[in-house]
Amino acid sequence: MHEPIHHLALRDEWRRAVEDGVAYRRSTIGRSLEEVGFIHCSFAHQVQGVADLFYRGRDDGVVLVIDPARVGADIRVERTDGSEQQFPHLYGPLPLEAVISERDVPVDGAGRLDLASLGYDA
Repeated sequence: MHEPIHHLALRDEWRRAVEDGVAYRRSTIGRSLEEVGFIHCSFAHQVQGVADLFYRGRDDGVVLVIDPARVGADIRVERTDGSEQQFPHLYGPLPLEAVISERDVPVDGAGRLDLASLGYDA
């Protein structure tokens, strides 16, 4: 896999990993890598859809852009339960140095994460 993958994180959880200097271990909202078995990620064209399903009404989202070559763990592209799409899943902790960009995501007036303002497809 050569293209970057993306992970929507909660700002406090991401910043805590950075401040502690430890690999990030959150899979999704309220669930850890250990609970789920992998970290949920997306391709660029999938990020807004994930945000709309799981992050609506939250104002603490941050999008992490990940270089797969720096991860050092298995990344599998597969379907999640009930999904027609395939998503990248990271089967191990996310090393801080694999994150090539992090950006806070603004929220629009309807409570939707405004990823279009960061250059993502709406």
